[in-house]
Amino acid sequence: MNRRVQPAPSAAASAPQAAGGAGSAARNARPGFGPRQWLLHHRHGAADALIRLWRQPMAALMTLALGGLALALPLMLATVSNNLQTLMQGLRSSGQIAVFLDPGLDAASADQVAARVRKLAGVAAVEVRTPAQGLQELRDAAGFAEAIAAIDGNPLPYLLLVQASPATLPDQLAVDLIALAEVDQVQHDQQWRQRLDRVLELLRRLAAASLLLFGVAALLVISNSVRLEVAARREEIGIVKLLGASDAFVRRPFLWCGFWLGGLSALIAVALSLAARAWFSEPARALAQSYGSSFDLQGPGTVLVLTTLAGGVLLGCAGAYIATTFQLISDRAS
Repeated sequence: MNRRVQPAPSAAASAPQAAGGAGSAARNARPGFGPRQWLLHHRHGAADALIRLWRQPMAALMTLALGGLALALPLMLATVSNNLQTLMQGLRSSGQIAVFLDPGLDAASADQVAARVRKLAGVAAVEVRTPAQGLQELRDAAGFAEAIAAIDGNPLPYLLLVQASPATLPDQLAVDLIALAEVDQVQHDQQWRQRLDRVLELLRRLAAASLLLFGVAALLVISNSVRLEVAARREEIGIVKLLGASDAFVRRPFLWCGFWLGGLSALIAVALSLAARAWFSEPARALAQSYGSSFDLQGPGTVLVLTTLAGGVLLGCAGAYIATTFQLISDRAS
């Protein structure tokens, strides 16, 4: 019996480098084990986990790539949702309604209609646009110059730009304006705002669903990577357990492995999101300028980046905890 136990000290000499130290496990079981030793073990576990990932670059890069892609999609959807919300705030601040008068009205009649509109409840301001001004705006717009040159005369009517007061609903004011006899057509952006509201709500739900699905995918990827690491170090874990190490001590270096995998995967997701923002920024700016807007595509904010990093770390640690606990239970059952 003694001859079978005798080789244990030589095996334990290699265990401190693999699982944080067999001698540390014995000290962990002693009553004198304090916070300083606990912090020292965590520091060694973190460094050892990072070194092991560095020594296995292909396996680590595959895991990080899969985890980063899984976290990048919900991050990008959340970023798009935030950009649309910013755009919606700009639309909500504009309560302008375009009122097209009958084509047969002259300048005096248009001024009379504008005076009546100014007296309506909920109207903050009224601007009169003449047919000549409207025709000039069409000429200045890209692609309309040749079409305008082919038209004889000016078919455009007088236009009233009605600014609704902040406390007035544009829909109700539009009903009052269309009821005027001299008004031919009324246009406002309320329907577009409602549609964008629905699109924004859809994107929010897609971001939440993708966060759930791809978050689980990232957890499974990291959990499988840690499980393979635990299986490769099964004999070392058995030696440390024989020396009295607790499950928490055995689990500690693998939790740090999950920490690094989850945190680095989140960093990759943030980098992909920033790269996507840089790729789409110029086309989005050009599209906004064609509509006379100064909207600029924004990347993920500080809160969203920190949330992604925290979520990646939590998923990594959770995956490592699940993989290590499952392996410890399997070893105990066998």
